This record gives sequence, structure tokens and C-alpha cells, in this order.
Amino acid sequence: MPAEPAKLARNSLVVGLATVLSRLLGFARDMLIARMLGAGPVADAFLVAFRLPNLMRRVLGEGGLNAPFVPVYLDLRSAEGAQAARRFVGEAFAWLALGVGAATGLGLLLAPWLVLAIAGGFHDAPQTLAMATAYTRIALPFLAFTTLASLLAAVLNSEGRFLVAALAPSLLNLVLIAALIVALTTGMPSAQGAALIAAAVSVGGALHLLMVAVALWYGDMPLVRPRLRWSPAMTRLLRLGGPALLAASTSQLVLLVSTQIASVQPGAVSWLYYADRVFQLPLGFVAVAMGVVLLPAIAVRETSGDDAGRREMIDRALVLGLALAIPAAIALTWLADPIISVLFERGRFTEIDRIRTADAMQAFAAGLPFAVIAKVFAQVYFARQTPRLPLYAGLAALGVAILAGQIAALPSPATNAAVAASLAFVTQACVLGGFLARDGLWRPRLPLLWPILAVLAASLLMVAALAALTPWLAESLSTQSAQLRRAAALGALCGGGGLVYAAAGRALGAFRLRELGRLGKPL
Repeated sequence: MPAEPAKLARNSLVVGLATVLSRLLGFARDMLIARMLGAGPVADAFLVAFRLPNLMRRVLGEGGLNAPFVPVYLDLRSAEGAQAARRFVGEAFAWLALGVGAATGLGLLLAPWLVLAIAGGFHDAPQTLAMATAYTRIALPFLAFTTLASLLAAVLNSEGRFLVAALAPSLLNLVLIAALIVALTTGMPSAQGAALIAAAVSVGGALHLLMVAVALWYGDMPLVRPRLRWSPAMTRLLRLGGPALLAASTSQLVLLVSTQIASVQPGAVSWLYYADRVFQLPLGFVAVAMGVVLLPAIAVRETSGDDAGRREMIDRALVLGLALAIPAAIALTWLADPIISVLFERGRFTEIDRIRTADAMQAFAAGLPFAVIAKVFAQVYFARQTPRLPLYAGLAALGVAILAGQIAALPSPATNAAVAASLAFVTQACVLGGFLARDGLWRPRLPLLWPILAVLAASLLMVAALAALTPWLAESLSTQSAQLRRAAALGALCGGGGLVYAAAGRALGAFRLRELGRLGKPL
């Protein structure tokens, strides 16, 4: 299958670029949030309220519903035809709408306890707790809208139509940016502005659902008709759905644990949030693409019994993922201070906020390659409709995050929280790799070694380039320079390092699809 490496790379690129667009819009959004709210009590309250909708958006965007839905849908379509698969979509949509509607109503009632579950430190800050509760109730309907939208997006992904489903989440950021511009230009007080942004979250969720529904309406598949009917396929979906969704949620649940760790100090939740936002850009490009594109590819091979094809696909995904994750982790560590300064240091976001946020981002960066490896490994069990082992790996990762958060003794709770998250990602990747080797589904092999060594060598050359460029651009990056000049200098620094890495990687053979195609061949 000579076209398979290019097809995986192309589909991953489509989803990855759409995700990067969403994350870049997210950067613009967060720059405006930092300018308007800074890192004080109002910012902490809003960001905790935003954590739950954002967590659900990330979980579902990284394939949380894909994991249980795609294998069942593809099996049903193969065995009983397209009409049966469409009926199944209608059943799943109806039951999911009922479930998430009830859950949203319950969340509105229990909002104060939801806030304390995310940020227990707010118990000693009643005013912050009250604001966070109010903002949570305003933003909570987003959960229902985005969950239903993600089910329809899973249908599009199953049919190999990735673009619309990948672009749709960007609507939320566009709506939030519009709300922030209104709040800033009208001089709205920060607490009132935060309420407006929370309302915009729910509006963005509704638009997300509308966009994906329209894509289905005008596609080859007619819009689904919801039906409250329980079929054997629904039983399979329910059996797989809970464990699969929890397993796919691990990285986001780790971030919830991290938020709890950081909430003991005022401002630390904000530092952790802004650091996580930068960390999520490369993670989103790689992990989302792997979670959305790789799952259907492996599921097709599992259905046909193609064990060699499955191993080949895992090898390609690992090399492609690490070719982006390793240099990104190194660059985030090296450039943490100028990145945070240029993106956020203005308005109410101060120098100490920059320092603490950069420290947390460096701690996050150490776990980036392992988060990508865990995402790739988990898809194998999701495709095999056995999510139990990824769930066990996720629980182990959460346990490590909780333990590390209790014993870490760094000066900033935000950095402690980020270290705990990175250790959790390492644990998850190692446990999943051990399961795959034990079950004979995949093992590390010699042909994988050269591309990864080439990536490491190219990354070291990138660091040398960054070290040479940084002194030349130091004056332009300083806070005394105009914002546009600072942004241009940061762009030149990142672009220069990226060009050196790309040239070195290509010269060393890290990016040759012909080499990737050989990875699945027996030694």
C-alpha cells in the first residue's frame, strides 16, 4: 500500500492544521483575557469556570467520542450496510441528548461543588468561589452542545471527512474573541466582562453543533433522525463508551488534578492555565491528529485481521508524532520566557506572572513527547474495542499526578502542578507500551531507532540555532520594544529554529515517507 504513508500524513496534517488554527485563535483569545483579567481573583474564578467546558472540548476534540463510536459504526456499516449505520447514529444522538441534557441540569444545581472539585483552595476565598459558581452556571450549557456536535463529528471522521469536524471548534474562539473585544472597547469592569465571556462560551457551543449538523446535511449522509430506541449496537456503544471516554480523557483529567494542586495560592491557577495554553498548541497538532485520524486507520486493519498493517501504522504514527513533539518540547523549554512575555505580559499580567507561567510551561514541556506516545498507543485498544487497559493506564497516571502534587516542593504551586502532569504522561506512556508488548500487539524495533535519532540530532542543531539567534534579538524581545516588533522578533526566532530543524531533519532522513513506509517490514 504505497499510498498509505502519504494518506496518514495528509489526513493528520489536515486535522493538525485545523487544530493549530483553533489553538492560534485560542492564543489571541487568551492574550485578550490576560490583558483584561490578568492573574487575580476574577481571572482565577473565570478560568476555573472555563476549565470544565474547556476540558470537555479538548477531550471530545482529541477523539474522546471517536474511541467508542468509530469501531462500532464501522463494524455495523460493514456488516449491515449504510442504512443500519445511519439508524444507529440517530439512536446514539437521541440517547446522548437525553443524557447530557440531564447532566447539564444537574451541573447547574451542583455548580458550587463542581468548582470546589476543580479548585478546592477556593473554599477559603468565598468571593472567588461565588464568582466562579456564577460563571460556571452561565457557561455550562456549552457541554451539551459540544457533546452532541462531537458525536456528529465522529460520523464525519468515520467517513473520512476530517476537515469540517476539525475546523468547527474554532467557532468558540471566534465568539470569545468578539466578546472580549466588546468588553475591552466598552471599558467593562473585569467581573462583568468575565460574565459576558462565560455567556459567549455557551453561544460558541451552539454554533459548533450547527456547523457540524449542516456539514452532514449537505454531505453524502442525510441529517440523522433522533430515535429513542435501544439496539444491540447501543449496548456495545454503552459498554465501550464509559471506559473509552475515561481513558481518552486522561490527559485532561490530569490537568484537572493539576488545577486542584495549583489552587492553594492566589494567581497560581492563572499561571497554570496560561502555561497549559501554550503547551496545548503542539500537543493539539500531534495528539488530536493521531487520535482522530489514526483510530479509523487502525480500526479498518483490526476488522480485516491485518496485524502487520496495524504494527506498521503504529510505527508511522510514532515517528510522525515524535518528529513534531520532541523539537516542540525542546523549543518550549528554551524559549519559555520570551514566549510568555510576548504573548501575555501586558495590562494586568505582570513580570512575576510571566516568570511563574514560564516555569510551569517548562515543566509541562518535559511531558509532551510522552503525552503523544500515550495517545498513539491508546488508539490500538480503542480500535480493538477493549478500552479497559487504557483506562488502567489512565488511572495509574492520575495516581502519579496526585502523589507527585503532594510531595513536590518547588516554590510555585503552578510549577508543582505542571511537574505532576508531566510525570503522569510518562507513566501513562510506559504502562500502555508495556501492555502492548505483553499482548504481542506492538514492540519497539530497530527500524524505529534511526528516524528518532535523526529527530534528536536535528533538534540539537535547532537549539544551537536558537542559542545563536537569541542574543541578536534580545533588544527586540524586551518589554521596552513595541508589541509588533516583539511579536516579529519572536516569530523570527521560532521560524529560524524551525527552518534549521526542518532542513536538518530532512537531510538526516527523519521526514522521508519512503523510510516511514519501510518501518512495518519485518527485520
